[in-house]
Amino acid sequence: MDQTKKYYTDENTVRLTAFSVIVVAVVSLFFKWPFLLLLLVFDFIIRALGQSFSPLALFSKSIANILKLKKRSIFAAPKRFAAALGAVFTVLVFLLMINGFYDEAFITGFLLIILASLESLFKICVGCYIYQFVVVPIQNKIK
Repeated sequence: MDQTKKYYTDENTVRLTAFSVIVVAVVSLFFKWPFLLLLLVFDFIIRALGQSFSPLALFSKSIANILKLKKRSIFAAPKRFAAALGAVFTVLVFLLMINGFYDEAFITGFLLIILASLESLFKICVGCYIYQFVVVPIQNKIK
């Protein structure tokens, strides 16, 4: 594996993937299809683990290639952390939905949609800020 690919990811792919998350989450919440959320859960987990076979990321890479978007490398660790947080949120929405707590699932899902929208539309990664202010100081303290 190329070291660059290990530590960096493409910003355009990340933003397009966040848009895909919005679409899947909105459809799932609107139609009350909790099992569609499992696609997001597994996709978030795959991305959090730094694997390259995430269905949404592969779809986003294809769209970026079709649109001929120039690759922009960004540090991947905060994005992987944000994906892990996305997985936790999505599992929570799924569990709320299958247990009949639709209002709570909608509120939690709406928060996920807002966070993905910030990433997709404005390049604001809330999970990355949490990574910077929580994870990095812990890592520095351990070193």
